[in-house]
Formats: sequence, structure tokens, C-alpha cells
Amino acid sequence: MEVVNFRVGNRLVAFNILDILLTEKFVNDQTSVPSDDQSFLGVKDFMGRPTPIYDLGLAMNNISTQTQNNNVLQVLSEKEQAHEIWLDTLEESVKKEQKFTLTRDPKKCDLVQWYTQFTTSNQDLLDVLKRIEAPHRQLHALADKAIALTEQNNKAQAIKLIQQERIHTLASLKRLFSIARDQLAVTYKPVTVFTTTDGRTPALGFVVDKVEDSLHIEEEHIRPLKDIAPHIGNIDHRVKNMIDGLLTAGVQNSLLLSSKSFL
Repeated sequence: MEVVNFRVGNRLVAFNILDILLTEKFVNDQTSVPSDDQSFLGVKDFMGRPTPIYDLGLAMNNISTQTQNNNVLQVLSEKEQAHEIWLDTLEESVKKEQKFTLTRDPKKCDLVQWYTQFTTSNQDLLDVLKRIEAPHRQLHALADKAIALTEQNNKAQAIKLIQQERIHTLASLKRLFSIARDQLAVTYKPVTVFTTTDGRTPALGFVVDKVEDSLHIEEEHIRPLKDIAPHIGNIDHRVKNMIDGLLTAGVQNSLLLSSKSFL
């Protein structure tokens, strides 16, 4: 059996290639239809047939990947701005010889607290976030150095040091934040997978994050998941019905989905 793997959030899912009629770039051009189902995006006139379009990420994860990405983009922008304010506050404290009350320990910084809890299948994004650690530590170390210089009646040197770190360390940090945001945009390439039950006409369209790869699967590579129901809780019953098995042939295991079982 030939299958195609698709990325949906942090999950990897697969459809039998015989169940796929066509895939195309998702351009959000379907016609909206009144519905209380958030995952139902509307209907698209495809190959002369009104075809229901579903956001598979929303159906599977209760949140669309685009929304997840937007949330991460907002966090990254907030953390970047917070460190600009942090450095401005440090400089102001030194100039006015006032107590600096913001976090000095990088491990207690909100950025690190968020980063250590953050999970994603986007390895490139994780690599960029890892690169943030060094300039982030260096920036926080600046507080102790600048305050020590100020206490030694060397305020001018402390201000000069802060300005140097603004040009180099903060700028480096800001570049990495920008690269991280770009990674989210580059890796999100949604496509619509038009499925079929007869090999000729479209049945449903599923929006996924991107195409991963295609594989040849032998029967022994499919692990049944008949007893998984008690472990997956109160998920969308249509998604529960879709899960046919676990594919173990690729570099990473994926869930084999049956599109005809969605409705």
C-alpha cells in the first residue's frame, strides 16, 4: 500500500494514496456555510461537485495550526519587546542610580519559563530558540556588571557597557527572534487534501499543514489501534472513527486515517 504523510500540528497523519483524489495549495476560497462545527470551513466547487472542506488540525487538536502559530508569534514579539524594556530600565536605573528591580537571573526570566514548556515538531524553530540562549544569558549578566560599576562610582563606564550590549547582544537577540518568526511562516504551507471513495469524484477536503513524504507500507507495518478508544478521551467522534492504525515504516510513526470514516 502507498500512503502519503501529512503534518497536522505536532502530529503526523497518513492517507492511503487510493483515497486521495488531488492535493492543492489551500487558498481559503471555499464558500462559508452556516454551521456550529468550527472545523467545517465551508464548501468548495471542486471538479463540478460541492465539496465540504474541513480543517483537520481543528478537528484533531481543537485548535487550528494557524491559530497556534499566531499565538507563538505573539509570544515571541512580547518576549522581544520585554527585553528591550528590560535594557531600557537597566540603563535608566544606572543613570539615576536607582535600584534595578527586574529579573537578573536568566533562568527566572519569562522567556526561559515559556521556552522550557514549549513543544513543537518544528525542529528548525527549536534550533533557533536554542541559539537564543547564549545572547539571552549574556544580556542578563549585564545587570550585575553595570550595577557593580555604578556602585564603584564608574557610572560612565556602566552606561558605555550597556550601550555596547545594546548594539551587539540585544541586536543579536532581536535578529534571532525575527528568524524564529520567519521559521513559522516558512514551514506552514497548508494544502487541501481532496479525498475520494470511488477514485473519480471528490468526497471531502481536509486542510493539513503540509505534505511530508510518501511511503510504501507493507501489512506488517500497520499496527491496529482497536483498543485505543479508552485512552483518547472525549475527542471528536469523527476523528476517533478515522484512526485506522499506527504506521511504523517511516522515520517517524504516523496515524493511518480513513477519510471515508470521518462522516
